[in-house]
Amino acid sequence: MKKIYFLLFLFFVFTSRSQANFKGNVYDNESKKALNNVQLMVVEDMDTTFIVPDAKGNFNFKTKPGRVKIFTVADGFITEMNSVNAGDGSLNTVNVGPVKQELVKDYERSVVSAPVVSSDKLETVKRITDTGERYSYGVGKEIGTKESFGTDMISQTIKSGVLTAGEVNDFAKWDLWNDLTANEFRVYSGFWKHRLLDRYCVQLSLPDGMPLIDAIVDLKDPANKVIWTSRTDNTGKAELWIRDSLDLGNTRFSVDVTYGDFKQRFGNVQPFKKGINSFKVEVPCSVSDQLDIAFVVDATGSMGDEINYLKMDLDNVISSISAENKHINVRMGSVFYRDKGDDYVTKEAPFSNNTELVKSFINSNQADGGGDFPEAADEALLAAIDKLNWSTTARARIIFWLLDAPPHRAEENLQKLMEVSKKAAEKGIRIVPIGCSGIDKPTEFICRSIALSTNGTYTFLTNHSGIGGSHIEPSTDGYKVESFREVLVRVARLMSITPDCEEFIASELIEQIDTNLQIINPYGREDSLYVNREIDTTQTTLELEILLYPNPTNGVFNIKSPQEITEVFIADVNGKLLENVKLEASGMTSCDISRYSNGVYFIQYHNGQRWTTKRLVLHH
Repeated sequence: MKKIYFLLFLFFVFTSRSQANFKGNVYDNESKKALNNVQLMVVEDMDTTFIVPDAKGNFNFKTKPGRVKIFTVADGFITEMNSVNAGDGSLNTVNVGPVKQELVKDYERSVVSAPVVSSDKLETVKRITDTGERYSYGVGKEIGTKESFGTDMISQTIKSGVLTAGEVNDFAKWDLWNDLTANEFRVYSGFWKHRLLDRYCVQLSLPDGMPLIDAIVDLKDPANKVIWTSRTDNTGKAELWIRDSLDLGNTRFSVDVTYGDFKQRFGNVQPFKKGINSFKVEVPCSVSDQLDIAFVVDATGSMGDEINYLKMDLDNVISSISAENKHINVRMGSVFYRDKGDDYVTKEAPFSNNTELVKSFINSNQADGGGDFPEAADEALLAAIDKLNWSTTARARIIFWLLDAPPHRAEENLQKLMEVSKKAAEKGIRIVPIGCSGIDKPTEFICRSIALSTNGTYTFLTNHSGIGGSHIEPSTDGYKVESFREVLVRVARLMSITPDCEEFIASELIEQIDTNLQIINPYGREDSLYVNREIDTTQTTLELEILLYPNPTNGVFNIKSPQEITEVFIADVNGKLLENVKLEASGMTSCDISRYSNGVYFIQYHNGQRWTTKRLVLHH
């Protein structure tokens, strides 16, 4: 790919005590010609503005006094960030360029984020770096292992950051999930009486492309009966489900959208297999500054092998999420549970924006009781949903559910599990199960089903840390091993990132998305090339890659690809696959994503050696 160099001359003129003026020109440093599809990204604190120069590359804009960070973005490239003092009254000439960083590029993330311990323990647990990775593939297989761990993986001193975990986002591997439920998981659907027969996905956007967040969406049948209720997430999408046996082929469904005093019906919605239902809604843009997170934890005796490590990590997770979200109101609460006959079934810590209160509650609990395999998980989830005072409006509501045993299977418990999915979806609560040592395949299935029905994702501890008992391998084609605490922080981040009504999306959040990007294989388990292998750098020039432009785009963009690449997949920031695009034999294909809301999207394809992801920014 040819490198394009920019030279941006910025002149600062102090015009008053309340604003600063920038004038300049942007052009190709090689040809000295003005560039097409150019935008300036101007960052003031958490506000981001896009400036479009004229046809000759000239621009003129004003900012508030203070530190201003400026990017130049054109044809898929971005300059390094430059910081300019816009308040000292002096005349400044600023060089931005040449290009040192691509806006969209191939990502080869390390599979493992290190289990970090103090230096006095490095002889027993060594830090894993980019050159020391572990890969997991298939069920019960491990390949590509490097000897980065010491012989004794269990540190005697309990430290945060030792536990390792993985994630299976079934929205990102939808074909594989359907294959599993038709085969390996089929018996468990009847076992739990928990069936998700058909999926409907609704995307709601404002006329200017902003996502409509936290709107109530009711899926209705022709008799006006509500089949499923959900709320739109931070990307403006609502997941709706049919669980009863209906004649899906001949039934026409509609959706009612409610947002404050606004209500509108949209007819003839299609199931997901026919595409996403995208609708424009004319209401004022509003983004809540509220984020609610609850930790539901199994505290029975069988959790004793891991609970102290989990508590240490949760302490760190709470601090990290709070630090990352200082600009909004974050409330956290917790529910610990055991089983009937123990000294308690559930006990709750109410939501609070005082992180020390929830930390103290979590750290005060110990593992004890239980006895039989199933526990009161259904009652704990209902307690979290019903007893905690969830915000009426929020950018995200999340339950992290830590468990090592299933719920009971009496009829009343099965009905409660149905209530869990239904009530959580209605309130817009996304459930993220975390499977610990000891869970079995039926438990994995019900966890993944509840995650899907509430627009969540499935996570699990792995054996790579050497902590606790044995952890089963999830039924999937492959997963990345990460630090457990980093998985939770990443999931919370991606579920709560929202564009700003005035300034699109802060560059700091875009950078965080890049840092935590996950590459997936949309095809499923049959494609072994999904597993990220260490590539010989002498061979990387043979890899095939695509070019996306303009980027950022207002909807229509071009994909230029080698003819060997015939298909790409488009996913949103939460990892959901939205559609696949067949590339034309000519190597140039035009694609329109204007029906989706403003945000960051990922273009995924196989480049001849591995699955690769490029980032695309949509800004209407």
